[in-house]
Amino acid sequence: MIFRSGSDLVCKTPGFYDNAARRLDQELNRAYLLAEGHFGGQNLYMDEMLKNVSFARMVAEARSTSMLKRTPPYTLLPHVQPYPSELVIR
Repeated sequence: MIFRSGSDLVCKTPGFYDNAARRLDQELNRAYLLAEGHFGGQNLYMDEMLKNVSFARMVAEARSTSMLKRTPPYTLLPHVQPYPSELVIR
């Protein structure tokens, strides 16, 4: 599938998830439930996926991509370079 823009991708994400969830439930016999048993009742993967899909639905319904313009957190330690110095053109 080709997307016209990042906004198009976000707007189509809920439909993709709905189709994938149906397949996980029916064709794969809810195999994702095995993670809950393994991790003591939680399924962090599914929890985060649902959060992301809810956000994508909210963006799609608002018809505004302004909510997507977030600055990711800086997670590197102070002494760690984000790119190998030999690959940086100065």
